[in-house]
This record gives sequence, C-alpha cells and structure tokens, in this order.
Amino acid sequence: MVSRRSYSREFKLGICQGIQSGVMSKSQVCREHGLSPGMLDRWVDQFRVLGSEAFPNSGGVSAPKDFDRMKELEALVGRLTLENEFLKAAVKKGLELREKESL
Repeated sequence: MVSRRSYSREFKLGICQGIQSGVMSKSQVCREHGLSPGMLDRWVDQFRVLGSEAFPNSGGVSAPKDFDRMKELEALVGRLTLENEFLKAAVKKGLELREKESL
C-alpha cells in the first residue's frame, strides 16, 4: 500500500505564490518536490479562487527536507534489485553449465 504524503498549508501557499509570481515554473516545482502535475494544478486553481484563504484543512507537515535523498535511495534500491536478479540468474546458469560439463 502506498502511503499518502500530506503538505502543510504554508508549503502549498508558498508553492502557489511562487508559481503565480513567475519565480517558479510548474514543471520545476513538480521535479523538485516530486509532485504530480494534476495535484499541483488543483492547488493553483484553489489558490486563484480563494487566495490566502486556500487550503484551510491542510494540517500536514512540510515536504520532507531530505526528500531528494529519499529519491536517490529509492533509485539505488531499484538498481541494486536489478543487479541482484541478474547475478542470481548468472549463478543459476553457471551451475547448469557446470552440471552439463560433469556429465
């Protein structure tokens, strides 16, 4: 089961204000914070309608400070998993070849 992240009201407001002022682009925000474009569009739409009153029920924590590190580690786990599977297959193939040679 995938856990859902929640973001603080201040985080959402800061992101939306940055996009509205042109300081940040939507694609930049999505890349840097791992947000989906659809979710970001909903945030920006709500901010356009409600302004500083947007996101009244957002009580989540700010985006993790070490989010980038987490992404790096997830990528590393993926690479190591692939390498592990490759090595298991190679060992299996080597054992099969050794059995054939000994016959």
